Amino acid sequence: MPTPVTTNVDAANDESISRLFNSQPVLIDVAPAHEVVPGMTTRTILTSGAPLAADAYTGGQRLGLLGAAVYEGFASTIDEAETLLREGALTIDGCHDHGVVGSVAGITSASMPVLVVEDASTGRRGFCTLFEGASPARLNYGVWNDDVRVNLDQLKNEVAPALRTAIQAVGGVPLKPIIERALRQGDELHSRNSAASLLFLREILPGLLSLNERDQKVLTDYLAAGDYFFLRPSMAACKVMADSMRDVEGSTLVTAMAMSCSEFSIRVSGTGDRWFRGPLPTLQDCHLFPGHTRDDLEVMGGESIITEVCGLGGLAQAAAFPLQSYQGGSAQALIERNLEMYAVAHTEHPTFKIPALDYRGCPAGIDIRRVVQSGTTPLMDVGLPGKGGGQVGAGAYRAPMSPFQEACEALGL
Repeated sequence: MPTPVTTNVDAANDESISRLFNSQPVLIDVAPAHEVVPGMTTRTILTSGAPLAADAYTGGQRLGLLGAAVYEGFASTIDEAETLLREGALTIDGCHDHGVVGSVAGITSASMPVLVVEDASTGRRGFCTLFEGASPARLNYGVWNDDVRVNLDQLKNEVAPALRTAIQAVGGVPLKPIIERALRQGDELHSRNSAASLLFLREILPGLLSLNERDQKVLTDYLAAGDYFFLRPSMAACKVMADSMRDVEGSTLVTAMAMSCSEFSIRVSGTGDRWFRGPLPTLQDCHLFPGHTRDDLEVMGGESIITEVCGLGGLAQAAAFPLQSYQGGSAQALIERNLEMYAVAHTEHPTFKIPALDYRGCPAGIDIRRVVQSGTTPLMDVGLPGKGGGQVGAGAYRAPMSPFQEACEALGL
């Protein structure tokens, strides 16, 4: 028979996960971060992971912060920005504390356009910057140069206004149906978004056709340039869904996972805003782009693992067999690792289904108790940054155990 404590925790987890299942994220707008992100000022720069002291940010994540300071006009050079950062003259904060999720370094500054996703059920909102494109010159992959500036300007001045008009013309884009369909078409909604990006293009098409000829070309070129546009709407949608699980007394379900350049951290429903910190994850299978080795890898942070919190990404690998060619492994490994994840989940998702597992629901609700009891930690699909900036490959990380153990202790378990 279950003990009273176990019964109470299970009931709390049922409440928490039901909120996730009932959440209905809709992409409603694209706007400058300082206009829509709560607590964002014109001098705020957000970045990935549980917040660190300014001098603790290193490598590509630090360069991303410095590049954003130059981009926003706080400094004219990287050296000037370095002085401002050292002296505490820049406001640096964690993305999650403002309802934002950041890809890799997660750099989000005031003028950058963000996708605005709203839960149609509760009005809760989540935000994420636009995909910077396939170019190696990406701020969130630790690069700052003139090409990055030009790309950010194009996103801000051309792509974002066109996308905003198209979204408003169709009355918003419900994202959950796209996620559900994409899972059935070979995506896991983290490292593979090919189907989802095309499904989004179909949904936005009437709005796209309402644009003037110039904006049609701008938006069509952007959306058709690659397969990864939908990762950012997916991240913002998952932020909304994951935050819906927050603050249920006694619940042991994870509501956020995030990395900085030096730490992996989690938040848990029953402990609110508290971060439980641990070492960086362990790299499992990976596929490196030509000319690179594991010695080239550098962790710059990352919060796209919010998708795993909602049962996607590493918890839905068996839905995306093409991952073999992108991040390594085999079809059998994808299945076996996906099956492992049911041991750490509270239940199965009623609408996120995996065809290769006979349409079994994705593992839903990472339960810190089950992680500790099983000795199995969550698997996370990731892009891999390189020393000196840029993406050099893709792979899967295995989360460390210590944050889950610490969270259990904090809840008296």
